[in-house]
Amino acid sequence: MKITNSKQIFLNDNSSLQNGVSPKSDEKFFDARFDELEGLHIEKSDTKEQHQDKNKIYTERKEDTYTITETKLKDDEPFECVVKRKNGTLKSATKQLPDGNFETIVYREDGSVYSKGLYKDFYEIFLLEEKKYDRKGTLTEKTYNDEQSQIINERYKNGKLYVVDKTDARRQGVLNERTVYNSDGSVYINTKYAPDGTITESIKNKRTDDPDFDEFDKKAFDGIVKNDFEQGMSGTCYFVSTVQSFLNTTKGREIIKQSVSYDKENDVSTVKFLGAQKEYKFSSSDIKEAMGRLSAGDPDFAALLLGYEKYRAQSKSKVVDSGFSTEVFKALCGKEGESNVMFGMIVQNIDNNVLNDMSKKLHDGNYAITVHTPPDTVDTEFSEEDKKAGLINSHAYSLKNVTDSEVTVINPLTQKEITISREKFMESFITFAQVNLE
Repeated sequence: MKITNSKQIFLNDNSSLQNGVSPKSDEKFFDARFDELEGLHIEKSDTKEQHQDKNKIYTERKEDTYTITETKLKDDEPFECVVKRKNGTLKSATKQLPDGNFETIVYREDGSVYSKGLYKDFYEIFLLEEKKYDRKGTLTEKTYNDEQSQIINERYKNGKLYVVDKTDARRQGVLNERTVYNSDGSVYINTKYAPDGTITESIKNKRTDDPDFDEFDKKAFDGIVKNDFEQGMSGTCYFVSTVQSFLNTTKGREIIKQSVSYDKENDVSTVKFLGAQKEYKFSSSDIKEAMGRLSAGDPDFAALLLGYEKYRAQSKSKVVDSGFSTEVFKALCGKEGESNVMFGMIVQNIDNNVLNDMSKKLHDGNYAITVHTPPDTVDTEFSEEDKKAGLINSHAYSLKNVTDSEVTVINPLTQKEITISREKFMESFITFAQVNLE
């Protein structure tokens, strides 16, 4: 995967179950938005117009660094568009259907179909349905609108329905309901949310695919956050990776130690967010119920994450799914830290200078650093080999080490270390967040 145009990616705090519900990356929409923004240097495209009479059909040709776009218009309204890469391969084709809607098919360089989308408009703002496929043609994701003003996002694993998210179409990213399925089609977890982010109903059944996944280890429930926790069936990679990055430092371990305690006599876990000055108490039954949905492994970490879920609903009226490390920094230690994202846009690319600076900060031992992959698009999707190694889109990782030639990150889904070359890292990661814990 090579990120060829990373600055033209808008980011929000939506992430999926493993990697978050990716924000829609729409090339034509981004081009229009960037033309409106002031103070940004963008390359103006060479446009050749071939029309004298607006009532006639004519073609506009647009060329940029990476693609050549030919758009057909009638009465100054576009109805067909073909985008080709500079190497001649077809990238996308859009056409107006007899019913007035528009269909867009996006292709990988090898010719396989990446996605098929149906929209009410040419600019792909009003989505009716979009399907994504792997290179073998197997459905991996489907997104559509229902009659209750909800956006339904279905994700598939090995061709079987795995997760269904229902979000409010009127409030982008507000999760109404999530259902996680076992591979046999039975429901593992179903959670419903109120508009303020609080849970109104939660059901957890047996995890038939991995019965030990959500096991509650009573003996390990002692008020000490260990290093054996993993992300659960929620979009909490940003929180898991942030806590992991704290545990990579001496000061961070002290902060996490002060954040969780356990009263064995009353069987109560107390979670304190020092930066937010908030405190929450949970029984072991509360923690047991949250296991699997929020996290797996260490129950004390589950208590910490359950506390953050309560805090986020109360202070931000948001569900725990999807967020940025900077907000977790502030809750845990009172500092927001810094990142290369401002107002939802990337303002600094990760290059060798940035990596050198990160290396120094990691060796100083006072910094917690997380890094993040881009949303899944035809230009940024990871290969099957990368995915097997643990690299996935719209996902947060804690940064463990940076050398002159390699970078090591920790995947919150498995807590396994992933070591890749600097070049591969700069191709694969687009944002970072860091905080000085001293």
